[in-house]
This record gives sequence, C-alpha cells and structure tokens, in this order.
Amino acid sequence: MTSIRRLMLVSLIGTMSVVMAVAGYFSYRAGLQEAGEMFDAKLAHSARVLVSLVDQPLDELVAHGPAEPLTINVWHGVAKGVGDDLVFPTGHAYETKLAFQVRDTSGRLLLRSDSGPDHALAPLQAGYRNVTIDGQNWRSFTLMAPSGYWYQAGELSDIRSELAQDIAFGTLLPLLIALPVMALLVWFLVTWALRNVVNLSRQIEQREADNLAALDLQAVPKELLGVARAVNGLMQRLDSAMKRERRFTADVAHELRTPISALKVHADNVCEARDGAEREEAQRLMQRSVTRLNHLVSQMLSLSRVDEGAGLRANVPVDMDSLVSHQVIEHRSIAAKRGITIELHSVPLQVAGDPIALDSLVRNVLDNAVRYTPEHGKVIVTVSPHESNARLEVEDSGPGIPPEARQRVFNRFHRELGTGVEGNGLGLAIVRSVLMLHRGRVELDASPGLGGLRVIAEIPLR
Repeated sequence: MTSIRRLMLVSLIGTMSVVMAVAGYFSYRAGLQEAGEMFDAKLAHSARVLVSLVDQPLDELVAHGPAEPLTINVWHGVAKGVGDDLVFPTGHAYETKLAFQVRDTSGRLLLRSDSGPDHALAPLQAGYRNVTIDGQNWRSFTLMAPSGYWYQAGELSDIRSELAQDIAFGTLLPLLIALPVMALLVWFLVTWALRNVVNLSRQIEQREADNLAALDLQAVPKELLGVARAVNGLMQRLDSAMKRERRFTADVAHELRTPISALKVHADNVCEARDGAEREEAQRLMQRSVTRLNHLVSQMLSLSRVDEGAGLRANVPVDMDSLVSHQVIEHRSIAAKRGITIELHSVPLQVAGDPIALDSLVRNVLDNAVRYTPEHGKVIVTVSPHESNARLEVEDSGPGIPPEARQRVFNRFHRELGTGVEGNGLGLAIVRSVLMLHRGRVELDASPGLGGLRVIAEIPLR
C-alpha cells in the first residue's frame, strides 16, 4: 500500500541529495575552470618574469660559461594538508610541482629548475601545451625572448585538480552537514502537514457502524475536501437507504399482517367446512385473499425498486407509444369482463428512461382507471407531445377524487374511504416515484369529457 508520507519523504530527501550531487559536480567543473585560468595566467606571468630577470645575464653567461646547463634548486620536503600547512620559511610545498627551463634555438638546455624533468617541457613553439612526461601530466607555457632563447614554465596538472576539489568540497561540506538536519526538518514538516489527514482517517476508523453523521469539514485540508465531501455524500445516501429499508420493512410488516391473517382464517374455514357449499364459499374467499396478497406484494416490490432509483437505467431509449399500447392490450381483457371500453390515441414518441419502471408507471395508472371505473364505463388513454415532454393522459368515467384529497392519494397505503373498491394505496405512490426519477411530473384533475379522474404524467422527450 502506498504511503503518502513515505512517498513525500523519499521524494524530497532524494531530490535534495540529487541536487547537492549535481551542484557538487558543477562546482568541481567551475573550480577546475577557474583554477585553469588562474594557473595559465600565472604560467605566462612566470615565464615573462623569468625572461626579464635572466635573459641578458644568461646570454653573457652562456657566451663565457661552461657548456653544462645551470640548475636552480627549489624547496624539497614532505608536507600534507592545506593552506598554512604547506607554507614554510624556506619555501612552499608546491614548488616541487612547478618547473621552468630555458633552451636555445637548437633546443639545448641552458637553465632549469631541479623540480622538473631533464627533457623539454613542450615543443619549442609559443603557447600552451598539455604533455605527459614520465607518466605525469604537465601544463606548460612557452615564450621566445628577444635574445632568441626559449623560456618554458610548467606545472603538474594535479595542482589544478586539487584546487578544484577543494573548492567543490568547501561548497558541498556545509550542505552535506546540513542534509541530516534538513531531512529531519522535512520529516517534521511532512508529518505536521499530514496531521489532518491522519485525524480524518482516525475519525472515520473510530466511528460506530450505525453512525452515518457527516464528517466535520472544519479541519480538512483543501486537497482532501473533495474526498471528505464525497464520503459525506456516501454516508448521506447510505443513511437514506437504511431509512428506506427500515420504512419498507415496517410497511411490509404492517400491510401484510391483515391479508395473511385473513388468508389463514379462510384456510381454516376450508378445513372446518361442514358441507360443500360452505367449503366452496371459503375457497372463493381464500382465492380472493391470495389474489389481493399477490397484488400487494407485487406493488411493494415495484415501489422498493423505483424508490430512490435503486438499480434503474435512466438512459435507455423507450418508445412510449409501444409501451402504452402493450399495457392497453393487457388491460382490455380485464376491462371487458365488466363491460369497460378502453380507447387509445397515441403518436410515436421516445423518451430516455428505465423501461421496467416506466412500464410499472403505465400499468399502475391504467390499473387504477379500470379498477375505479364502474361497469360499462369508459377509459381514454392519450399519448401526445407537449412542449419538450411526452404526455400520458388517462381519463375514466369513475367517481374521481375530490380536489382536497388529490395530494393525499400519493402517500403510501393511503386510500380514500367510501370508494367500495379493493386496493392497497400504492399505485399512485409508485407513479410519483417513477416520475421523480425521470425528472417528470404528475397532475390529477377532473376529466373534461368523462367526468371522472384524469391523470396527466409528463416525461422529458429523448
């Protein structure tokens, strides 16, 4: 599992280390370049000073002196360290790394320091040269004097490397010493910055399973505010789902008690019937209770499914005219037993929604219309466009619903008294839930043509 703290610590400390290493490399390169420029200038300066000091005397000395070259002794000794550790009253430890030579036009050695090699430090050509002599790398400068003598000043290249290393080490040493302190400071700052994340995790972890209250967002950092809000939204949805489940369970327990009790009584009556007529009547009543119970369970399952959009597919293309025509055909066979006619007027319209939920909507509206329409009555079903909606109108010639009761009938298990029609009070509740999930609306009023109830349901067109 990835740790944000570990990732930040490794990234920050690793980045600082890499930056220091790169800085050390460029410090070394810059020090080497600066040392080279400085020592090149010193070589040229030393050669010119040597010319000014010995050129004329050397010319006279060579003309009257011995054929052997003159040798200048330098300081020889062993010294380690830096700075003053290399300085002595009689000289400097780096004198052994410096050398000079004077040669005539034929290349004969006239003058040399005993710190350098016997043969030429470089070809007799003016300028700088990098040469390897006896396995050592030398940097030399050659200058021709007016007398015609060649003056060469040279130094071992390791002087430059040592100076560059000293510069780079001097630059990096404070950073290397500060790296553990910086790592500790980064660890503290990262831990401090993530304290609210830890507190949020602890707040969620320590909650009881039934505690679905919203998280406190006061101390949540801005970067986690979206996550915390999403968790709060999830808790709110879970709380709503649990409340729905508890309400549904209570409704089921309440509504199923009476029909199941009645069914048990009728079953007992069938068993205890004294003759065939009494048994036949008990069986008829039992069959009626079974039908009512089956209808109630079916309605409650439909309501549970559409309640708050549980498992709905709200973007499926649905042909409203075909769906309504199918339901009208099914209900005509039921209505014909009571002499009720169902008249359909529809045009092709398509909406986006859940086919099963919309089918349940149409079935419940038609079921209510047929149930409350008296014998030899009439039901008119119309599917038509209205502005940007598909409108479903179902009118019947039944008793209708008084205006003051038209909102109450959408409540679950609510039934108006005195209708004389069996029902469970869930049909219009299902209709309203389906329409809410499809961003539609439902309206009840009096049928202008049949005098009963008119149900108007509108769903946005696809």
